[in-house]
Amino acid sequence: MVEISASARQYALRELSRRAGVSLELYQRWRIELRAESLIVRPFPDALAEIHFPIVSSAELEKGKIARKTWAKEAAPEFRGHVPDFIVPFCWRGSINGEALFVQQAANVFRCTEDVLASLLITLCRREESDSQVRDTFDRFPATDCTAARHGFLSRPIVDEYGLAFRQVLQVLIPGWQPSPRKAAVKLSHDIDQVGIPFSLKSTLGHATVRRAPFASARDFLSCASDVEPAYLHSVRKICQLSSQYGLKSALYWKASAPGPFDTGYDIGHPKIAQVIAWAKDNGIEMGVHPGYETFRSREALRGEVQHLRKAIGAEAVGGRQHYLRWCPEAWADWESCGLAYDSSVGFADHAGFRCGTCWPYLPWLWHEDRCADLLEIPLLVMDATLVNYMKLNPRQSFEFVRELLKKCELVGGVFTLLWHNTGLFAPYWEHYLPILNLLRGARNYEWKNELEELRQEQRKLSPKAVCACA
Repeated sequence: MVEISASARQYALRELSRRAGVSLELYQRWRIELRAESLIVRPFPDALAEIHFPIVSSAELEKGKIARKTWAKEAAPEFRGHVPDFIVPFCWRGSINGEALFVQQAANVFRCTEDVLASLLITLCRREESDSQVRDTFDRFPATDCTAARHGFLSRPIVDEYGLAFRQVLQVLIPGWQPSPRKAAVKLSHDIDQVGIPFSLKSTLGHATVRRAPFASARDFLSCASDVEPAYLHSVRKICQLSSQYGLKSALYWKASAPGPFDTGYDIGHPKIAQVIAWAKDNGIEMGVHPGYETFRSREALRGEVQHLRKAIGAEAVGGRQHYLRWCPEAWADWESCGLAYDSSVGFADHAGFRCGTCWPYLPWLWHEDRCADLLEIPLLVMDATLVNYMKLNPRQSFEFVRELLKKCELVGGVFTLLWHNTGLFAPYWEHYLPILNLLRGARNYEWKNELEELRQEQRKLSPKAVCACA
């Protein structure tokens, strides 16, 4: 592992401070000094306050120990009941019994006891996935091999929890300071993998047997010789209308891939599909891209499909998700090169949770290029097939699992991101979906365009300061 650059550490510090509720205006007034063994932050010009972050060599970080830290004893008990400790992976020492993440060394000086900036950066970058050779049959890095799952903290937004600890430190140093408020939100999206075009006898018969939906089978047969929409295409309308009934906004991610073993290969320009796209546009429903199976690790194929989809949905500023959740950290640069606005692929297929250690959308740091990407990552927390097929939960267990993740998002002011396919309106997924929708009823919908613009403006303002801020 190469040494972490000064600009990467400052990126990590800003991501930590964002989660602590530090505004950009305040952050720009901070004095940041980078020394050989520590990064020192003097956050308030009118106060003699300092926070010291240790700098650990990459050789030590490669040992990959896990530390569990406590709250600073000076901190208020506001969050202690919800966050019992702090888990710091990819650190150099491991646990020291009872040691706090931040300790107060003097009246106006705090010291972080781990290189939390490095841990935060490695977690957000998904560095362990680039270093690992383990892949499943779909060339995906599996949850079973990730550090968070192996050590039992995949269901915790550990990076966002660091922000709570840092907030408490700032409030102790400057009692009058108040963090900028941030409310939790929901991002609901639907990958349109199947639309019933071209006609599939196997799928149609499956409606009457496996999916227990004989009317859907009848609709499929009628669609062959009439203007009737096949069941899966009609479910695109239905799932958006259902979201609206619960006060939620849907996002539809369409495909333009060729037929293959893992792609149905529907024609995005088919008249019936075009009618649904026009209906969605008329109703203000967000639409984005769902690049096919073979676009993974192929920038040229990705660019071709994205261009085709943009024309079909009539929008330039779009985001989306990779098919089959086939993703790796290098894919961020591929999506950025296509001019896409956001990605929401970074969630595990085989287990729900916080793959990036966060539920805050962010501009990823591209490790190999040592720069911030011009692309918003909206981490995916839950997929329908994950709950039902991989984790094999029953509807009640799905509800409880989702509720616990939602509570964690609400605690840190993050975004709960749910993927439910249009085909998920049929058995066995339907029984899981309605209770979850009811749980999300009336939640604030996440507006990604606003956050993307704010973060882009931040980068423009921070970039000139990145070098001179570190001495």
